[in-house]
Amino acid sequence: MAQILLMPEDFAAQYRIEKPVWMARIARAENGAQVMDVVREFVRSHEALWSRLPIDCQPPPFTAPDDVSRYAFALYQKELRYEGSTSLNVLALASFFSEAAHRLALVMAAQSQVTLRPFFNRQS
Repeated sequence: MAQILLMPEDFAAQYRIEKPVWMARIARAENGAQVMDVVREFVRSHEALWSRLPIDCQPPPFTAPDDVSRYAFALYQKELRYEGSTSLNVLALASFFSEAAHRLALVMAAQSQVTLRPFFNRQS
């Protein structure tokens, strides 16, 4: 069996391998708390990465669901400032956090008691 060797600083390549597992974990989350648990586990499991990223790309404590979408958006904005492996790493992180933010929106909307009307149909 062939073994894939990755440089420790090559998070983007590592994430391409890990992504299906993380996406499955996010997809299985049934509520906002479970999605937040997956997000926090992702941060904990990649501790070595944080010290290699620019200070403005460090993750927040993730105490509220909005923290996830804000961080994903901030990463996409910051990715444009960097080159090389830093840019690829930030883009991979942005991918994970945007998927988590999307799942949070879905599970929170499903649990909401609000009846939504399409924006284009305000007559009723």
